[in-house]
Amino acid sequence: MEAQKTMNKHYSILRRLLVIASLVQIVVSADALAGFKRDYGIYPVPPAPPLPSAGGKVIDPTFGTSILRLTDANDGPACINAYSYWPTFNLNSTRLLVHTGVTPLFCRFDPVTFTLLEKSAWTTTLFWEDAIWSGTDPDVIYAHDFGMRLWTYNVATQIATQIADLSSLYRNGDYLWQMSKSISSDNVFAFTRRDARYNVVGYLVWQRDINQVVYNIETSQVDEVQVDKSGRYLAVKTGQQGMGAIEVKIVDLKTLTVQDLTDDGPDYAPGHSDNGKKIVIGADNWRNQLTHRTMANPHSVRTLINFANDWTQDYHVSMLADNERWVLLSSYSPGAGTPAGPFHDEIYQVATDGSLAVRRMAHHFSVYGGDYYASPRANISRDGRFVAFTSNWGVEGGRKDVFIVKVP
Repeated sequence: MEAQKTMNKHYSILRRLLVIASLVQIVVSADALAGFKRDYGIYPVPPAPPLPSAGGKVIDPTFGTSILRLTDANDGPACINAYSYWPTFNLNSTRLLVHTGVTPLFCRFDPVTFTLLEKSAWTTTLFWEDAIWSGTDPDVIYAHDFGMRLWTYNVATQIATQIADLSSLYRNGDYLWQMSKSISSDNVFAFTRRDARYNVVGYLVWQRDINQVVYNIETSQVDEVQVDKSGRYLAVKTGQQGMGAIEVKIVDLKTLTVQDLTDDGPDYAPGHSDNGKKIVIGADNWRNQLTHRTMANPHSVRTLINFANDWTQDYHVSMLADNERWVLLSSYSPGAGTPAGPFHDEIYQVATDGSLAVRRMAHHFSVYGGDYYASPRANISRDGRFVAFTSNWGVEGGRKDVFIVKVP
């Protein structure tokens, strides 16, 4: 009897171990199918998979993720998304804005089935590249004209509505450029300003609820300005570089205090960057790191990832997702014949908590070769489920199209 009890006990333990082993195998398999690799290993770019026509899908051979081709030659000669901090996706990932090389193009998309539904041209004369989707209405996008006026455009009704005209405040011939917006509130807008000869002559911040320019600077020393998601802070990229140069200014739009960040130490101002809610994440071009800092205390810096001695890759940064625990990077080589290395020509995420964790999701298969628009400039959707990017799909100088990665 005791022998039988001992046998039953051992059998019970063995059965539990088998169940646990099965569960572990399921979890591991699920993570593998998810397409995330979380190590720092080298995954050379394989030959680009054969492409389907627009609407078709391929599986990334290294990471296992699904990639949808959004455009093809039927849409235009050179199809691109705008940039890493100008959103391709609307509020709920049901509409996308891209350009065909001829005209802006709206794409209707089913995020549940990962399916392209239809396309339609944007027929207005508003500027498309820095247009920004509304944070409250999935059918509305904000854009400016080639003057000093700001508009909303309803994609469903195809109606454009003027919401601001700043012409009387500035010189005749000036125009708005490089728009930035508080993502969720649609209330705070920032622009650089150019004159009739295309020279940058300053930057401004306009607040919609009071219909006023709340911050205005006349200067030629500015490259771009970026409002954070909350609308409280402004990051000013001065275009100045070198030892001791003030590369970035952080402006508190409530108190109007300004904090200067040096290009080199001690601040290591962010180069390619994007803003979250009261934070800025960007490239430290001196120590070859990606850094995190709050905009209230921008002199205090946290390292998110260190690329050490690998200076062969550049990258763009996207913080458009509501979940700010991860930042999206898309790396690309500025020269041909770059040796393989970690994160080369990849789309991946880096944890923003300083843990150095990564989630690697796809190769973009774009051969840069000096063509700015061949860089992927990937940006992530608000819900964090999709990433849009541009690629010439393995052919330097070849046609460019827009693709969507489904994030596991």
